[in-house]
Amino acid sequence: MQLQQLRHVVALIDHRSLASAAKVLGISQPALSKSLRRLESYLGVKLFERTPHGVLATEFGREFARHARAIASEISEAERTVGAIRDGREGRIAIGSAPSVIASVLPIATARLLRGRNDLKVTVVGGLHDRLFEWLRAGELDVVISNLVDQPDDSDLEQETLFVDRVVLACRPGHPLTAKRNPSKKELERYRWILPSPAIVTRQRLELALKAHGIAPPRLAVETNALAFMRAMILETDCLGYLPAVTMLPGRECAGVVPAGAGWLDWHRPVGLTLRKRTELSPACRRLIAELRKVCAERFPTTKRGVAHKGGPVRGADRDGLV
Repeated sequence: MQLQQLRHVVALIDHRSLASAAKVLGISQPALSKSLRRLESYLGVKLFERTPHGVLATEFGREFARHARAIASEISEAERTVGAIRDGREGRIAIGSAPSVIASVLPIATARLLRGRNDLKVTVVGGLHDRLFEWLRAGELDVVISNLVDQPDDSDLEQETLFVDRVVLACRPGHPLTAKRNPSKKELERYRWILPSPAIVTRQRLELALKAHGIAPPRLAVETNALAFMRAMILETDCLGYLPAVTMLPGRECAGVVPAGAGWLDWHRPVGLTLRKRTELSPACRRLIAELRKVCAERFPTTKRGVAHKGGPVRGADRDGLV
């Protein structure tokens, strides 16, 4: 049994004439008759009979047509939906993102993708790397956008750099350190810190950098993984923070906080895409990735993009992905 035979039955019932049904179907009358005879032979029953009032369906024909209509309708809808997904007009994209990029380049790229695509749905999930990669491997996410983490040579994931972020010493506007062009190492020891938990690589990176420069470990005032609270405490006190510069832009989580000027503490880390190897992305997802590349090229023109990190540690990789 073939799909076209279902449509032939429905057309003949609707028009009650072989000539009219054949014309609507775009085939010859003999071809339609042959198709129906083959179907009747396959089913072992007579579906139609000729009468003075035209070709009428038998009881078998009416019952068959009832199911044929439903099947043909579902298949037509499936063809339409698949075509829309193929063209990137419909479908679903599931993205995982670390907090540092979830409100920067990703919204711009997503907004561009959605223009004129009213039936396309984008789901964005924030989280730490371990959970995001778990969902990516399970197929619940199509792509993860975050600061890159080290991957072994035999990893089932592949990565691509979109831009390089900068993590800087941060403080409130008007802080005594901002009056100095480049505060000395000893001056930093006067102030307490607002930092994330020791499990977060941003904190670990800072402590290693301070130690390498002969500076005492940071004296904590507040330990928090909440960027909003970190921002509020830095703005209300003389405490220092260590934050991605992108989070300090207007409208971002730590807007209003400013760099303290200690460039020797800056940490440059790659941010980009993580995908399953040999995965077949939908056209809409591929278009979103293309938009992300464009946005990152506009916002970070000096970054060398398209660098894949496979095997060995990624320099500056934030394994926990807080920021």
